[in-house]
Amino acid sequence: MDGLVNNAGIAVGAPLESETLEQFERVLKVNLIGVFLGLKAVIEAMRAAGGGSIVSIASIAGLIGLPGVAGYGASKWGVRGPTKIAATEMGRHRIRVNAVNPGVIYTPMTMERDAQLGEGNFPSAPLGRIGAPEEIGEAVSFLISDAASYMTGAEITVDGDRTSGQAMMTRPLDTTDGTAPDPWVQVNSL
Repeated sequence: MDGLVNNAGIAVGAPLESETLEQFERVLKVNLIGVFLGLKAVIEAMRAAGGGSIVSIASIAGLIGLPGVAGYGASKWGVRGPTKIAATEMGRHRIRVNAVNPGVIYTPMTMERDAQLGEGNFPSAPLGRIGAPEEIGEAVSFLISDAASYMTGAEITVDGDRTSGQAMMTRPLDTTDGTAPDPWVQVNSL
């Protein structure tokens, strides 16, 4: 065993106030405890093999507060902790542990919310679109490969620039009429 992609995710679209304890616990069990169990399952084999690479899939919901996804957000914030702890503890065994924070990606989970691929279909991201699964796969492939041999405890965010500015524009910065856009005008996200 020389590599693991620790990828599990379910979401219940509920605000904190209305999410039930049962829903919250179910999401944590899959998204967070699943990552913990994945880490535990491979560490001994990787140590015996002389090293390896683990990539956990977190989310931008673990970087910023996103309304309406209480359990999902909490679980993905939580994925980041054991990933960094494992990187710190396992580095001496040549086991690298990193994370990828996807933005809105075209998956069955986002299809349930009518997400569509293509330019202009996600205006709250500066690139104006949602991501394709292959774009996450490229980041994961890099981190799991020897090309990332000096990276551990790192996180790569692949989100179309959704999280870097927090002000999600409804029109481009280079307006044709010479006026500056209002940086506080935001659109609702998925």
